[in-house]
Amino acid sequence: MTHPTYTQQALCRYTLPRLKRIATELGVTPTGDKRASETWLEAIINHQSTQVQKVANEQITAQAELDSYIVDQAQVVAPEPLTIVEISFDHHEYYAGNQLVASISHDDNHLTQRWVVMVNGKEVFRANTLMRCDRFICTHYKDGTLPVQEEAGVQGAVSPIRNSQFAV
Repeated sequence: MTHPTYTQQALCRYTLPRLKRIATELGVTPTGDKRASETWLEAIINHQSTQVQKVANEQITAQAELDSYIVDQAQVVAPEPLTIVEISFDHHEYYAGNQLVASISHDDNHLTQRWVVMVNGKEVFRANTLMRCDRFICTHYKDGTLPVQEEAGVQGAVSPIRNSQFAV
């Protein structure tokens, strides 16, 4: 029940036997003088208001659960954004937070597809432009189909751009 079935104004018009039938249907037993119609009227109104309060509490709980679920799903659908670090013109690294996801390098020995995406030191994609490699990494990272960078390769890795800041 999301709203009172009977208003106080409507209940005032009913006779005592009718109020007793309504109370019985609702499972209400009044306290006090059971011969007075006012006692039955108050018992019905109080019962309905507690039912409405229960429904409101359930709705609040359900809304909180839904909001939590939406936040969780948003994290799954939209993972942490990638940060691109340009090491040099022909070398770029992609990070999610502090973890290396992939890198793009330029291969002069290949004739047509010189840009290479590397994960764990292995070639996973090759293209003729840097932007196609970028799109490959971003798309597959969002899909969750990009191979995961192994921890062993990341622990000792320090971004060369950080070291170049201190070079003389």
